[in-house]
Order: sequence, then C-alpha cells, then structure tokens
Amino acid sequence: MSLTGYIIEKYNCMTDAYTCNRLVEEAQKEGITLRIVGVYDTVVTEQAIWNAGKPLSPCDFVINRYKWGKTKEQINRLAKRTYNAIDAYTVFVNKYEQVRRLHSEAFLMPKYCLATAMLPFDLLAQKLGLPFVAKGLENSMGEEIILVRDQTEYAKLLQQYSKDKEWLFEEYIGTSYGKDMRFYSIRGNVIACMKRQSQGDFRANVALGASVSAFEVTPEMRQIAKDIYAQTGLDFLGIDLLFGTQKPYFCEINVMPGIEGMEKATGVNVAREIIRTIKGDFANE
Repeated sequence: MSLTGYIIEKYNCMTDAYTCNRLVEEAQKEGITLRIVGVYDTVVTEQAIWNAGKPLSPCDFVINRYKWGKTKEQINRLAKRTYNAIDAYTVFVNKYEQVRRLHSEAFLMPKYCLATAMLPFDLLAQKLGLPFVAKGLENSMGEEIILVRDQTEYAKLLQQYSKDKEWLFEEYIGTSYGKDMRFYSIRGNVIACMKRQSQGDFRANVALGASVSAFEVTPEMRQIAKDIYAQTGLDFLGIDLLFGTQKPYFCEINVMPGIEGMEKATGVNVAREIIRTIKGDFANE
C-alpha cells in the first residue's frame, strides 16, 4: 500500500518549519509520499486546483495546518481522509468556540465573556477582576494575547485594532504567571507532556522564547484528553492548561500544534506517532 498525502500550509517551501519537515521525514520512513502544499501557491478554478502551475491530483489524506480562507477547504476535497477533519478544525480554531463547547470535571474554566473593546472597561473589570486577559479569537504563537491591568491598557485595544474586532476576555489566573503545561493528544490518548516557562512574560509560548521541560502525565490529563476528544472528534491536538491551586484551568486547544518543543523536551517521536496513526487508518479499511 503506497499512500499519498498533502500538508496544507502557507507556502510550498517551508524550509524552517520543523513540524512540517518532521512529518515529511517520518512519512518517507513509512513509505508514504507526503508533500507540503501552500495556500499562497495555489489557485482554484472551475477545472482544477492548481499548485505551482500544475493541477493537484486526488490524494489519500491531507493534514490541515493552515487556518484561513476557502482554498484549504477545496484542497481537502481532494482527499479520502482529512486530519484534523475540516469541519471540526474550522470550528475549534476559534477560542470562543473552545470555551463555549468544552468542559471536563478535571479542569476549571476561567470566567470569560465575548465582546468588542467598545464595552465599558468598568463592566469587564467587574465581571472578570483585574488584571484580565484579552485574546484574539483565532491567533496563535502568543499573538493577540494581552494582559490588561488598567483602563489605559484597555484603551490601547481600540488604538491598535479595529473597533469591530471581537475579543475573548478572560479572568487572569495569577498562579500560572509565565508558565503552563501542554500535552499532546492523539484521539484522546496523551503521548507526551511538557511544561513551558517564560522569563518575564505572563505568556508561556515557545515562539516567544519560553523554555520547555518534560512534565509528568497525570490521570487528570488523561481524563481531559478523553473528554475533549469525545467533544471534538479531533485526531491530533495540543491541549494547554494553566496551573491552579485545586485543579488546572483550561487555557486552549491547538488544532495545528507545533511539535518541536514537545519532541525536544520529552524525547517522544510525535511525528512518527501521527504518521503511524494515519497509516493505520488505511491499513484497517
């Protein structure tokens, strides 16, 4: 059985993209032809989907790693299987949909509200306390995650962004300042976990310079992974939790998580586990 697949990304050439290149590497070891297809290098016509001047052929599977627009959806139509499934992927990219839809007895959900920055500051401060966090709904890598300490910082949201922009405003969890935990879930099974620790920033994103270290997988994490898989059906997920005093707090799920920090911190070959899961689906047909 010779499988073919596409990774949907921004560009065809993702030279410095660790995750994409590791997936291609592990696919090759398993006898799978996996190609990176960039949305920016693709045009959709009535006759075909063209990439780098040539029509894209049907394939066995696609791996979704690009959030925006309709082109990714058309490329998905070429595949027998999609990871993560495009409908759920599109829903759970959005941070508001995550807090609205996800729940587990094993974590607490921060207080939150959805609004534009036109909402009076005093109302948000009353509902969430001070400071509070403003999150862009579909950002990644720590972008548009802002700690709002006072009315002056709140006013900057209207100065720097459109007044029509919606924000997820959340209670600030001070016990998790500059640190969080991420575990990688494959169909509800936790395969690795790391702690992320920043230096001088309340955000703990690796893209912003946070350090990573292996972290023990707990029964609570395993329950959370099972609960979220049951609620989303998403095959491959990064699940982020904040440190609390009694239970962890939900931070977010990532439907297109990078694996560099996880592999380097834990020694787990996450890319191989992903590829072998996909290969197993076709072997079991």
